Amino acid sequence: MASTQHPNNLELLTLIWIDYLADATQENREVQARLRTKINYLRTFDNCQDGEHYIRNVIDDKQEKIVLIVSGRLGPDMTQRVHDLKQVVSIYVYCLNKEANEQWAKNYKKIRGVIVRLSDLLYEIDRDQKSEEQKLNEAIEISTKEDYSLLLLLRTKLSLKDRRDFVSFCLKEYHDNESQKENVRDYEHLYSSSSAFDYFFNETFLYRLLLKSLHTFNIKLLYLLRFFLRDIEKQLESLPTISGKVYHGQLMTTAQVDCLSQTVENTFIQFNTYFIASSNQEHIRQLLQTAADNYLQRVIFEIDDKNNIGKQYKQICMFPITTTFRVTSVRLEQRIWIVQMTAHNDIHDSRLKEEIDPIQLAQYFREMNRLDQAEILFELIQTQHSSLTAECYDGLGRIAQDRGHYDISLSFYLKSLQTISSKNRAQCLNNIACAYDYLDQYEEAIQFYAEALDLMKTALERSTCLNNMGVTYAKENEIQQALDCFQRALTLRRTSLVENHPEIGICYANLGMIYVTLAQYDDALEHYNLALRSFSSNKFCDISRAIVYQNMASIYYHKNQIDQALKYYQTAQKIFRQLRSADHPNLLYIQQQIEQIMQNK
Repeated sequence: MASTQHPNNLELLTLIWIDYLADATQENREVQARLRTKINYLRTFDNCQDGEHYIRNVIDDKQEKIVLIVSGRLGPDMTQRVHDLKQVVSIYVYCLNKEANEQWAKNYKKIRGVIVRLSDLLYEIDRDQKSEEQKLNEAIEISTKEDYSLLLLLRTKLSLKDRRDFVSFCLKEYHDNESQKENVRDYEHLYSSSSAFDYFFNETFLYRLLLKSLHTFNIKLLYLLRFFLRDIEKQLESLPTISGKVYHGQLMTTAQVDCLSQTVENTFIQFNTYFIASSNQEHIRQLLQTAADNYLQRVIFEIDDKNNIGKQYKQICMFPITTTFRVTSVRLEQRIWIVQMTAHNDIHDSRLKEEIDPIQLAQYFREMNRLDQAEILFELIQTQHSSLTAECYDGLGRIAQDRGHYDISLSFYLKSLQTISSKNRAQCLNNIACAYDYLDQYEEAIQFYAEALDLMKTALERSTCLNNMGVTYAKENEIQQALDCFQRALTLRRTSLVENHPEIGICYANLGMIYVTLAQYDDALEHYNLALRSFSSNKFCDISRAIVYQNMASIYYHKNQIDQALKYYQTAQKIFRQLRSADHPNLLYIQQQIEQIMQNK
């Protein structure tokens, strides 16, 4: 049987103890409490089968790293079962008979020691965690996509409540760990912005929570920890820069090395952690050569910091969390991969340098189609700031709408309306109307659009509402009224927008829809192509592009141009798959159409 502990591990390491008496005696329960002063997340098992199942099937081998303690009695069997798994980084034999167990233990390179005294075990675990060799094993992910999420987290406004909420979060997480709760209370009273480096480099609970949340991109924890990120970055700014080359050692998967090879002179990459390097290449090489490779590839990153991005702190070079790198070459040299890179920290968009509010941060994640993370942020912000309840309900409604859950989105919009400011009331009414439209309740939709239109002042606001109203009229087959709405919307938008603006494209797309209804298919295709031209200038218009491709496919199908229809359906499907869940109504419909075409070919 296994002990019951926290369902999620928010720190870097998982500690597993295999001993048939692990939970059976008061003495061993006290041992557990002592062990958790070093690694909070502890699981105990009284047999090898359950322990192996947990390690193989419950632990995420990409993110979790396991320190395993085995008894002398169960050690040989358990070690043989899991020694070669990548997620197991260290093994300790905690036993009564040191000499006897050293005989079998010497055959396994991951066994760090055969130990009799608890104090020695605690010392070795602590030392091992902080060793340079273990740093080689820390999880690292490579991103080749342009991602401003960490930069925007750093730019998000802080409040006094953020620190209090973080303390409450930690006390809840460590509720049954007195040692860690004491650390949290010390932090609450002693932490200051100028002490961020001390908390980071002394590998406190703050350090462990930060690194794990970066590795897994735990948005809730990163949001609560953004004060720590900001303080670290502020201290980095005050440090001298390093010029010349620095080196970082890492154990990586073959797939990660392949990914690096594919990015050579091709794209910028980012790492999901603070990148720390050294000027001593030979020391890094020796570490890699002597470390247990854990069936991973040995890698040395050689960073040419000609742009003076890295900062010198004592004997190391530390790069800001937002640093990007360009890989210039990847080669294998004496069984070690040498990855040459240059460091960059260019931010060309001035908007990314400005401070933003928490709602803007959540909206960014929604716009990037990271809906789960956006949802977490809106829910968290709502609990923190009662004054932003209406904005949070609005955001949650938009997320539900993006997921195709229109009844849920309507519920959130109606809640938002109850506390919305007069300034934002018109937009909220427009959103409610959209939700009714999606639910095929057209009379209610027209009613709310009309109410919203009466409150709207600017040309762009009115054009958006008219455009939406036109869609609803078209669904009710009131074609002339729909055409009138779309033409009025296009006229309003042309007064303040350039011709290739995406909002102009939406008007073209909707006029195309009307021409389809009027059976003027060539005119419809012409307007759809104008829409695509407008959407091509903005990466956030992929959904609109997909809808246009879907509509064009329907036209070609109607004109019996089957190959063209199939091509456009497949193009729409490809875009939707990147942005919507597999059960989204659009994807289900397109799949049905593709299957029908394939059956009839």
